[in-house]
Amino acid sequence: MRTLEGSNRIRNGLAGMLIVILVIGVGQSFSGIPQLFAQPAYYGQFTDSAGLNAGDKVRIAGMDVGTVKSLKIDGDKVLIGFDLGARQIGTESRLAIRTETILGKRVLEIEPRGSKLLRASGVLPVGQTTTPYQIYDAVFDVTKAASGWDIDTVKRSLNVLSETVDQTYPHLSAALDGVARFSDTIGKRDEQFKQLLANANKVAAVLGNRSEQINRLAVNAQTLLAAVNERRAEVDSLLSNISLISQQFTGFVNDNPNLNHVLEQLKTISNVLVKHKTDLSDVLITASKFMGALAEAIGSGPYFKVLVVNLLPYQILQPWVDAAFKKRGIDPEEFWRNAGLPAFRFPDPNGQRQPNGAPPPAPTPLEGTPDHPGPAVGPGSPCSYTPPPDGIPTNANPLPCAGLTQGPFGGPGYPNADVPISAPNPAAGYAPGVPSAAFPGELSPSIQGVPAPPLAPGPPGARTVPVAPTPGPATDIPGYAPPPNALVGPIPPPGPGPQVPPVGDLAPVDQGGGA
Repeated sequence: MRTLEGSNRIRNGLAGMLIVILVIGVGQSFSGIPQLFAQPAYYGQFTDSAGLNAGDKVRIAGMDVGTVKSLKIDGDKVLIGFDLGARQIGTESRLAIRTETILGKRVLEIEPRGSKLLRASGVLPVGQTTTPYQIYDAVFDVTKAASGWDIDTVKRSLNVLSETVDQTYPHLSAALDGVARFSDTIGKRDEQFKQLLANANKVAAVLGNRSEQINRLAVNAQTLLAAVNERRAEVDSLLSNISLISQQFTGFVNDNPNLNHVLEQLKTISNVLVKHKTDLSDVLITASKFMGALAEAIGSGPYFKVLVVNLLPYQILQPWVDAAFKKRGIDPEEFWRNAGLPAFRFPDPNGQRQPNGAPPPAPTPLEGTPDHPGPAVGPGSPCSYTPPPDGIPTNANPLPCAGLTQGPFGGPGYPNADVPISAPNPAAGYAPGVPSAAFPGELSPSIQGVPAPPLAPGPPGARTVPVAPTPGPATDIPGYAPPPNALVGPIPPPGPGPQVPPVGDLAPVDQGGGA
């Protein structure tokens, strides 16, 4: 191990002493820097302390920025010291002692002025400070004012007052008795008055401590009112739009007189659902159990097993299934009535039918133009309802409701329907309609309107439904389609395996292209 030599010990000792001296010196210099370990203090000269105490608040523009630190007499003035935290004020600033609460709590108000900053420990003179008006100030002012009075005039005034008091003695005695009783009541309630004043002092203290929040509340209320004023135009626009919407809804209800009936039906449906709410919940509970069993069955492999209990044999159920799901025939005249279509929306019986044989379109109402502003069919008029069986449009009378003035629920007085009507054509007959609307094995139903051009024939062997009776031998089926004609063209080459000879008319005819 290396040992220290004598010269090294002396050097190390001197270095340690030097370090201690430097630490003490630097520490003393740091403690003398007020920006690091102390807040700068400022002073103001007042003619009177006015009840201000050390620890009272210092405010700028209503906000607390510091506290009063000291009060001491400086000749015929009072020197009050205070701090401002991290803030600074100018040399021309004004100091004023104000009353914060009704119980006499004081606060030092500062009005910053001047462009030159007040240095630390700077003093503002008496000319830049003010004190509140107090009782002895009032007494002094009264004494100063009374020094110029005329004594003889005052004596005469007091004599007149004395004579007046003598004349009003009965009433004044009663008033003094009332004052005495009031004073006695106050004396008996002395403790309660003390408690009241103590509570008032607490309330004033709370309000003083919450003054910043109260100011912020007032500012926020002002901001809210300003925002409401700015949004006044938007609110007016919203109300106007609501009025327009209500007008549109009114027109919608007037244009759809059956809407009330629809709403009544919806109400009935909702009442039924509410009535059977328990049944629906039971169904869902039962379905959940069934779904659990079904999930177990499906999870048993790539196939699943289903067991339906109490199901009748297939041979008994099949006729009922066929009757329920087979293709149904459609009565073209009753179809539109069953759909609840208004009379003016029925197909034009003298119009051109669709290429596929469907009924012609309905006439277009004249409305929404300068010449025909509309509505073409007024609400509640006869043409706005589904026609009765004897009011269905025909070739001879394309729009029977146009000549009626009495509606189902009122009238007369309805305007005529502004709907273009085709010319009556009693000689026009009926022609087969859409083939798919026929009963199975029967021809399509006949409908009104100008027949469409015949459909192009399908490819050979295609399975089609004829729109009219086909030529050929009569059969038990009116719409029977004959078998396709024989193929014309070269005989195809034989395929592999045994060959079957052709039968009957289906044998191909050799046109010279085969051997």
